[in-house]
Amino acid sequence: MLKITEPMQCIARLVIKRQKLLSSLYHSSVPSCKENKDIISTDKENIQIIKKETDTGLMRPKFEASQDIQSPPPPEEDQPNPRDRKNKIDMRFIPKTYTKTPQAIQFTKKSALIFDSLESKPKTLQTFKTACNIYLDKEGLYRRGHVEFIYAARDKLKEYNLNYDLNAYKALMNVFPKERLKPRSKIEAEFRRYPKQQDCAIEVLDTMGKNGVIPDVQFYNLILSVFGEYSHVTRKLQRTMYWLPKFKHANPWPIPKLLPDNKIELAKLALKRMAFDINNELTVWKTTETEENPNEDTFIVSAQSEKQRELIKKLSPDKAVFVDGGYNVYLRNVMQTYFVLRADPEHEPEVKVDEEEDLFNWTTIFEEEKPSSIVPKKSVHEQEDGVILGMCITGSSTRDSLVSWIRYLQDSNPNLEHIPVVFTLKTVGQGTDVVKYDQQNQKQSSAS
Repeated sequence: MLKITEPMQCIARLVIKRQKLLSSLYHSSVPSCKENKDIISTDKENIQIIKKETDTGLMRPKFEASQDIQSPPPPEEDQPNPRDRKNKIDMRFIPKTYTKTPQAIQFTKKSALIFDSLESKPKTLQTFKTACNIYLDKEGLYRRGHVEFIYAARDKLKEYNLNYDLNAYKALMNVFPKERLKPRSKIEAEFRRYPKQQDCAIEVLDTMGKNGVIPDVQFYNLILSVFGEYSHVTRKLQRTMYWLPKFKHANPWPIPKLLPDNKIELAKLALKRMAFDINNELTVWKTTETEENPNEDTFIVSAQSEKQRELIKKLSPDKAVFVDGGYNVYLRNVMQTYFVLRADPEHEPEVKVDEEEDLFNWTTIFEEEKPSSIVPKKSVHEQEDGVILGMCITGSSTRDSLVSWIRYLQDSNPNLEHIPVVFTLKTVGQGTDVVKYDQQNQKQSSAS
């Protein structure tokens, strides 16, 4: 039984789906409902009780009695902001973008002036620490604008070549005030005490993770002295110290943190990562040393193995080979353009199956058996889209340098002299440029 026990003299609305519940309404304690029975409208499907205004002046919207009562449309949900949601992977709130106040803009300019005053000095770790010490000497007590200074200093790490130096990140974390940002309880830690400072520290830790810088015990103790044990920054640091050492040596083809400035060495690094054959050989040619009158002064780094030379010997002179490119490969932030010498894939031989063998090969609907035969195993260079015969990186990435590369490959691959070569080069803004190179015609023209 539904019983209304609260004395009401205001507007009320009660929608009941079934008419049987009308008799169960008990209005003994609601005198206003007895007096105003005329405002009760009933039908077979809905019952609505509309109450009047109270003497206290509280007003609510009135609803007319109707047979077709439509529920109001659901409110349109705003698109969730990716910075407002909780990151399930990091188990923390993604740092928000804070509106810069005039005071914050002023602190950012002051931080930039500190580094501008040190432009004449060499950009080393000692100079970076000097900039941090200049700020600490000015704002050592209150540390006003320390978040803006840390952001400005973090942006200078790449300019100072300190992206992979742990001591530089220690100098950044030392700018935070000690003991002041610690939460006083676990509950306060969950509500993110000083969120702007915590977001700044988390972004510094993200930069360390992207650059593969592993924190040590001294760095961990520094974070504890600033943010405490239960803060989001400390939990982020604990996950970083657990996972980064596990993935430090996971890459079988590691790249040095500081890449060489020599373009030839960069080309060797790129080809070693792509040409993963154990017997792969790298050969370097310089046009000024190998040719008397070269068309251009450049270098060519070629990668080819003994197995690829054997594949070239098996090629038929009637089928052409292709020089495809250029494709881009990245060594950290340095881009290299490489080219591939390939041939069309060989068709697999058809296997004839005797009808007598089918009598004994039982299959089900859950499996499919294909006829098998003894065929030679394919090498890693024989792919479905083609046979890779070699790769190269040139200094200029021009057509003339690729023609020189084919000419140099003929010394170790004599069969390549009788095979036509087609250059399918990707030119910027013009799609694919196809050029047919015939060695025999070139030799006749050079002999005449």
